[in-house]
Amino acid sequence: MRLKGIAMSLLSVCVLTPATTFAETLATDTPDKEQVQTGICVLTGKIIDSETGEGIPMATINVPGTLIGTACDADGRFRLELIEGKSYNLLVRSTGYMEQRIKIDANGAAKQMNIQMNAGIFDLNEVVVTGTRTEKLIKNSPVLTKLIPASQLQRNDFENIMDALEFTIPGLQFNSDPRGDNIRIQGLENKYILILVDGERLSNTPGGPIDFERLSTSNIKQIEVVKGAASALYGSSAIGMIINIITKTPERPAEGWAKVRYSRYNELLMDAAFGTKYKNFTSQTLFNRNSTDGYDLTPDSPGNYTQNPSANMTISEKLGWEYNHTKINASADFFLNEEKNPKLSDEVTHYKSFNKTFRAGIEQQLGEKNLLKGVYYGDFYIRRTVFEKLDSIGKNATSNVQTLRLTDIYTPLDNLQGIGGIEFNWNKDYNVKQYGENLKTRKVNDINGFVQLDWKVIPELDIIGGFRYTHHSVFGDAYTPKVNVMYSPGNLRLRAGYSKGFKAPDATELFSDFQMGSVSHNIGNPDLKAEHSNYYSFSAEYTFNKLNISGEIYQNDIKDKIQSYNVIVDLPGGGQEAQLRYRNVDNARIRGAEISLTYKPFQWVNLQGTYDFTDAQDKATGLQLTGNTKHALNCNAMFMFDLFKRETTVSVAGRWTSKKINFREKTITDPETGETTQQMVDSPQDAYSLWKLTVQYSIWKHKYMNLLLTAGVQNIFNYTDPVNFTTYDSGRRVFGSVIFKF
Repeated sequence: MRLKGIAMSLLSVCVLTPATTFAETLATDTPDKEQVQTGICVLTGKIIDSETGEGIPMATINVPGTLIGTACDADGRFRLELIEGKSYNLLVRSTGYMEQRIKIDANGAAKQMNIQMNAGIFDLNEVVVTGTRTEKLIKNSPVLTKLIPASQLQRNDFENIMDALEFTIPGLQFNSDPRGDNIRIQGLENKYILILVDGERLSNTPGGPIDFERLSTSNIKQIEVVKGAASALYGSSAIGMIINIITKTPERPAEGWAKVRYSRYNELLMDAAFGTKYKNFTSQTLFNRNSTDGYDLTPDSPGNYTQNPSANMTISEKLGWEYNHTKINASADFFLNEEKNPKLSDEVTHYKSFNKTFRAGIEQQLGEKNLLKGVYYGDFYIRRTVFEKLDSIGKNATSNVQTLRLTDIYTPLDNLQGIGGIEFNWNKDYNVKQYGENLKTRKVNDINGFVQLDWKVIPELDIIGGFRYTHHSVFGDAYTPKVNVMYSPGNLRLRAGYSKGFKAPDATELFSDFQMGSVSHNIGNPDLKAEHSNYYSFSAEYTFNKLNISGEIYQNDIKDKIQSYNVIVDLPGGGQEAQLRYRNVDNARIRGAEISLTYKPFQWVNLQGTYDFTDAQDKATGLQLTGNTKHALNCNAMFMFDLFKRETTVSVAGRWTSKKINFREKTITDPETGETTQQMVDSPQDAYSLWKLTVQYSIWKHKYMNLLLTAGVQNIFNYTDPVNFTTYDSGRRVFGSVIFKF
């Protein structure tokens, strides 16, 4: 009933949008029928393809560093208001085209101009924000950023975000359990990888992972991936990698999609959204539902599934308003998930979880040099236990994250930009048993100040330096500097960087006090120090004709790594107890190299491949970190052509990983003396590869409307590993989907 009330409240927001919004004509987009304000120069025109002469829908034209800008209509026409008598440097860009920079004098009350754009071989003009917290074209970012665009997500029809990341980032692997989705790469687990949505961190489930099911792939504009430490901008946990999921914002009076996807094990996805941009107002309402019967890789134990049956639902609302130099936005997301037991299970309880996410932000342009931003973000996760025989529900854990941030982007010169700000973070965790009998709730918070300076010394040389100070309520102070340099003569881009990262101990490591079944007593350590890392990288990227190739070498030194260990303790009343404790012991060194290649031999063929080598060593033992795969390869071949005069895409995606390193303790007995010793032995998991085929066909298209049919095969060669669980993939499965976009 509660979720139904939330849904009705969100639907009422759409109902309150005036019906006249969609009854009005597009006369407002016709410049010659409007009154021109005094002191304003109205620039109108059309952005067209230089080869075909056709207008380019949704091409953007803006003044960099300001809020002045607009997007073209379906015919490529635009209208832009400038201050009369001033000069402007305009930036024109569109996906798949080479950017244009045009200088214009806003003389007179009205100007008309048509702009031609040339198709680009490689899309290096996408805007990214993760590496610098400011908008930059990906080719101009001194921080190497991997981009997964919405078009790639759509054409491959990935099952979910986890599927998309695994087929794009070499060596990255997920496995899911009732606690959430566990991620591992380079021998590092969840706590070293920072997951963001629109630049804000997601709360963890009580077990530590993040529940990615609450995010819809259809609502993703792009995914940005930055390797290495980035605590100077993002604070704690930004040690191994940042994954920033950027969501869509409406750009037309009426737009959206409806999607249905079905696959093996009764996996059913229903996804729909409606958005509008009317004058200064934007709104988007989204609904998403997933369900599955689950699957079992070990049929000899039918009471325990590899993935349990589950169903979840997300309802989201995003609102925005812009007037002159002010932007205001707000959003709310509600996620409900229930994971049940298999029919033959002996378990009498299962979990329900409910997640609420709220965000409110404001941007204010002050003159030409300052852009102020304020953001509040709250992510609240609740997990409840369902007692099936008692027909009752009880709360067992919560995880809450709140952030308040104020920043100022200062641009005194065309080649100089600074960003500075303060940030407050509050974390509150409740667990019915994890923190002991008396204290159920644990709180930690931190206050941060950060600054970054971006100086384009000459057109070919860009230098970024930054610094962050953090005061944490438990471990004290942390200082995290960074510096990045990019030299770009012609089509060559050389990048080098150093950054320092840190990770604060989490509540489990600090405060846990509970019995782990009959195994051991888990006891936290409030005296733990923060983990720190030093990250060094160098990369080169070159674009030549139909080929784009990049290579990177890196090293990440992690100090004071928190390690769990077992100890036998004599109890005061007699007897012994096995305890699991935590301490700062190990240092780790992760070094590696990555090579990425994109090749377009023809306009209708796109070939991509990435190879990654990782040497992840525990400095205390000299052994590789458990879970590391030294070699990983991802590849994707996409073919785009017309079939019966309709757009068709065929995509083949594959990923291969070498054997996974897996050390464990083994008791060795000396055959002569009978003495036993404990030794670490490697029980590696086999190398494997997974392949996917996707065919997408546009059966009807008119302007913005497009009806797409998709069919494919996941895990073509039916690889599973029910013994060592090298992968938790369920095997070969055929899928199909219908998507209507408008």
